[in-house]
Amino acid sequence: MVSNPLTASNQTKQNRIKIHILLIGLVLVGFNSLWVLMGTEIWHSTQMTIASLFFNAVFSLLVLVLINLILEKTIPWLVMSQADLQTMYVMVVMLTTISGHTMMGYLLPVITHAFWFASPENEWRQLFGHHILDWIAIKNPDILHGYYQGDSTLYTYERLHAWLPVIISWSAFVIALWLVLLALTVLLRKQWTENEKLSYPIVQLPIAMTNNPKKFFTNHWMWIGFGVAGSAELLNGLNYLFPTIPSLPIKGLSLGQFSSRPWSAMGSIHVSFYPFAIGLMFFTPLDLSFSCWVFYLLGRIQLIVNDAIGGQNIYHLEQQAGAWIAFGFIPLWTGRQYYLRLLFQIFGKRNSTDSDKSSDQTEPMTYRTAIIMMATGLVFLIFFCHQIGMSLWTILLFLMIYFPMVIGVTRIRAEVGPPIHQMIFVDPGRTMVAALGTRRLGTNNLTGLTFLYPFVRCFRAHPMPSELEAFRIAERTQIGYRQLQTGMIIAIIFGVLFTFWIYLHIMYQMGAASKARGWLVYMGWESFNRLQTWIVHPRNSNVTEVGVITSSFLFTILLLIMKNSFLWWPLHPGGYVLVTGTGFSGLWFTALLSWTVKATVLKIGGVRLYRKAVPFFLGLILGDYTLGCLWSLLGLALEMPTYIVWH
Repeated sequence: MVSNPLTASNQTKQNRIKIHILLIGLVLVGFNSLWVLMGTEIWHSTQMTIASLFFNAVFSLLVLVLINLILEKTIPWLVMSQADLQTMYVMVVMLTTISGHTMMGYLLPVITHAFWFASPENEWRQLFGHHILDWIAIKNPDILHGYYQGDSTLYTYERLHAWLPVIISWSAFVIALWLVLLALTVLLRKQWTENEKLSYPIVQLPIAMTNNPKKFFTNHWMWIGFGVAGSAELLNGLNYLFPTIPSLPIKGLSLGQFSSRPWSAMGSIHVSFYPFAIGLMFFTPLDLSFSCWVFYLLGRIQLIVNDAIGGQNIYHLEQQAGAWIAFGFIPLWTGRQYYLRLLFQIFGKRNSTDSDKSSDQTEPMTYRTAIIMMATGLVFLIFFCHQIGMSLWTILLFLMIYFPMVIGVTRIRAEVGPPIHQMIFVDPGRTMVAALGTRRLGTNNLTGLTFLYPFVRCFRAHPMPSELEAFRIAERTQIGYRQLQTGMIIAIIFGVLFTFWIYLHIMYQMGAASKARGWLVYMGWESFNRLQTWIVHPRNSNVTEVGVITSSFLFTILLLIMKNSFLWWPLHPGGYVLVTGTGFSGLWFTALLSWTVKATVLKIGGVRLYRKAVPFFLGLILGDYTLGCLWSLLGLALEMPTYIVWH
């Protein structure tokens, strides 16, 4: 953190909103929307939206910083401030939570799939087609023909007339949800950032790149790290294009598998050496990185023991559900005294002697404004879900599961800063079916849950952690919240509308089922095959699955109690939550490497040596990201797939 506080005049200057910066940010938003679409859903190259620290956002910031350094020497009056750079970076980040493989790449298949692939064999029209309203999905196959087959255009009256209400409806839903999460972030920020002092590992690189760019880009340790990562990815990228060139295997290496039971139950052990993952985990507190790889190994032992005793299923999805829900409740419980004071401050009678009277004046928005925004947004979301056919009690139950999960994801990002966090198939809808059964929910609610599935399918690239990290960047660099927050909101509104347009524009040209190599067709099958199974093969509530969810919930709470009660207890609940099931299976070894190196550095040279080592690990991240993005851009320019740095 900057040691000297800003003067009042400087603070006022930092809080000014610069229209030209927001306009440049919108240009970047538009370009990144196209880039992410082409890179992930057309050529299926490096998945820039899956990692916690977005590839395209870091690369965009790198380009801006390098341009700024050139302007300092040539046209000083055009130099952008740190606040300007971070505003544009955050705008790209917010766009990336909307575009790409983890949101729009799931939403469009749900909007388009059912009535294009409906057939007499699957009977989708009879099973659930009559429950789908015209303003949430495209039901006319003639409108969808160009979308799936390509060689067509969006710009006919019939197509625009069919798409417009659907785009407006879902854009309003996305904007409302993103703003509700933004308001919730404001309410959580102070407790997590100032009172609990969480580490926020994900923001280290964006801050370092803009805090003192000259110092950052002249540090030889940064360039060594950059060179190590960049050289590996350059070699592997050339090998992809020219197989005669040798490659450097750094991902998905198998150490083999036991052939005899029960050891064979653990499956193949994979290790990877992703440079960016090693770099990111270096900034994770030691007890958390230690817990990540230890719980992964304990998970393998669980598989062996389960097979030895004749078990058939460890219910890893249910374990994940219980753990993530618990991890969302934990910070609310541990900070309950603060949140109770906050509620009294918001709804209670204020007076001049109230010590908390002005405590929200330094926040991105006042707490009352945040509450009003959140309440208004929630009312709209509930109304929207009710209009698509869901009953009120189902909507409320969905939200009661959803919000602890997203708070848990946000907390894991702020506390651990993992390279990835995912909960594939661990969505509230699945949990509700396990607890209540399909008959009790009914076809209307099951269909509604299917249309909400794109927002909860994996929780990667979720907006709430990125919103909180944006506020952390502002707080760490003392750049003021006003322009940053304005940029975020504008990027959300413009980003969702632009992304809808660019996706449809490209798909009608290239075809979602023709030239697109991504998951735009597969995700539709996944969503509606599940709905078909729920309807055709009704299931009752599953006591065993509910029991595992409850047990995992309680075990996560127990881990917290042990961690807080005994100094010698080494395991943090965040490690269990992150690696439960398959979520962290490909990165456990990078966590082990980072933990080993960081523990060694601190033991040998203490904090002083740690600070000297920081640029090297930032260089690992930046080198990996730069080469990954350059390969992706090369693929766009040549209209061909290229080497995938990360998937």
